[in-house]
Amino acid sequence: MKFRSIRSRLILFMLLATTVPLLLSITITYIHTKETIKEQALEENRNLIYQGKVNLTNYLNSINQASLTLYTDANFLRNLRKIPDDYRAVAEVYTSLQNILNTVHGIERIYLHATQSGQSTLVTPAIYPKREYRTEPYISTQGYEKYTTAIEPTHKSHDYGFPPSPTSYSDKMVFTFHRSITNVPSEKVLALLAIDVSLDSVADITEQLFNKDKEQLLVVDQGGTVVYSGRDSQLGTQITDKELLARIKGTQTEGFFESGGAMNVFEKMQTPYTEWTMIKRIPNSTLYERARQLTQINAAIAVIALGIIIFGTLFISIRITEPIKKLTSYMNRIQSGQLDVDISWNRQDETGIMFTRFRQMMDTINNLILREYRLELANKTNQLKALQAQINPHFLYNTLQSIGTLALQNNVPRIYALLSSLAKIMRYSMRNNDVLVTLRDEADHVRLYLELQKERFGDQLVYTLDLAPDTLDKPMPKMILQPLIENYFKHGMDHEGRQGMVRIESHMRKDGVLQIVIENNGSRIEPEKLATLKEQLAGRRNGELEDEWAGDNGEIGVRNVLLRLQLYTPHDVGMRIENLEPYGVRISLEIDTEDMQDMHTGENKTAEARTGAGPGEVHTEEN
Repeated sequence: MKFRSIRSRLILFMLLATTVPLLLSITITYIHTKETIKEQALEENRNLIYQGKVNLTNYLNSINQASLTLYTDANFLRNLRKIPDDYRAVAEVYTSLQNILNTVHGIERIYLHATQSGQSTLVTPAIYPKREYRTEPYISTQGYEKYTTAIEPTHKSHDYGFPPSPTSYSDKMVFTFHRSITNVPSEKVLALLAIDVSLDSVADITEQLFNKDKEQLLVVDQGGTVVYSGRDSQLGTQITDKELLARIKGTQTEGFFESGGAMNVFEKMQTPYTEWTMIKRIPNSTLYERARQLTQINAAIAVIALGIIIFGTLFISIRITEPIKKLTSYMNRIQSGQLDVDISWNRQDETGIMFTRFRQMMDTINNLILREYRLELANKTNQLKALQAQINPHFLYNTLQSIGTLALQNNVPRIYALLSSLAKIMRYSMRNNDVLVTLRDEADHVRLYLELQKERFGDQLVYTLDLAPDTLDKPMPKMILQPLIENYFKHGMDHEGRQGMVRIESHMRKDGVLQIVIENNGSRIEPEKLATLKEQLAGRRNGELEDEWAGDNGEIGVRNVLLRLQLYTPHDVGMRIENLEPYGVRISLEIDTEDMQDMHTGENKTAEARTGAGPGEVHTEEN
């Protein structure tokens, strides 16, 4: 299908008119849905993170409040100074620590180191308390004396230097709540308290805030250490995301940002003892999953609709353009010479009216052209056949053969050669069944004619045939070149002065047109007569086939050549006549032989067999 055809343009226009708005609609819907889902998800997750922050803050405050109960026990501070000698005081300290352990869910162990007595105590839910004398508190609690309260980031659980028990879980991850116990109102530190808190309690609070399979939730301290994560491999590690670290250490308390192909919603927990940041990471694949599902549904609907549209477009375009293609086919057949084409179209719409009018027009053309000009051609053909029939070809050929034999007997071969040439010329001209011949046949006929003329004029005549090899097998109407050359001998040749010259050349142009040029050095055509001749030739080329042709016999010969070329050639034929400097005439013929090749295939093979020249043989002669 050619792009410039009406059908292809109509299909392209209808497809663009339907698919472009459809694709734009899907794209705009997808973008709008993404933004809407993003806004909804952002609002929902902000509320979730805020609620999670409140719950986690309350949980940490409960631990803080539980540790403050030591100050409400009036005997606790006194007991710190009595141990380890007073066993009753030791028991009361243990009871106070046991109360804290049982008050808040999720506490794994409590470690207490009395600075004055050097007594370290470890309390766990599963075993009896452990005690021993130490000059210094356990290393992990050192450095927290200067803080009233502080939280140590997530780390592996340990027994604070006590021998491990069967219930110890060294691989369990905990965070530690540190408190220094002072002798209020003084700032003297009486003891260091460390409360290990299991992450299970944090998980109970945070697991309701995110989907473990698709989302991620982090609790990070102000130093960038992961306190809690849904992925165990991240617990206690350092955050490397620069954007995330900037948000943690920044002054903004809540908000969101996009990083690493995910939307991050964060909320800071600001308490007197720590500043944690709760971050929820929602990958774009999860965030826009509903948008993709909706887009996939729309795309599926669009594909179905597009299939229906394409089918409808093709059906409509074919229905519209089929009459045009049909009419074009009829025109091509008429152009090739089939003027009696049966034009039929059974529709009752505008195309039916068009075909009816076209059929009526062709009927008129057949009546005006086929009847008149084919009848005229038939009459001229009948006249020619009648003249040819007056001479018995067999009698003439036999007579010439007898004269030739007599010439050979009398040792005059030149006369025999001339008679043979004359016989071939007559045989060629009387082949009535050959409408089209090859350029090779026509050139051979002209050569024989020129040989006879050369016998007449001797050295006063030279001729040259310069025919391109690829033109020899091209078809053309019979008896075209000889009448044009004959005009030279009748009207142009100088019989008393300079030597006569005739030159014929041919070549194929790139557009498939056979060009034949005939030049002579005879007398030039008078300017007025040449102008009139060119005007009449232009009228012939434009289809003005009037019966009257002003001029002498030479011009009538040119007219007949052009008329026969137009009658037998399916495409355009051009003829140009011009004077040469300082003397001479050039006649140029341009014949489009594209469709004539198929018409002449059989005759071409016959011509090759008759002349003995192959299709690739160079045909160049000079005499």
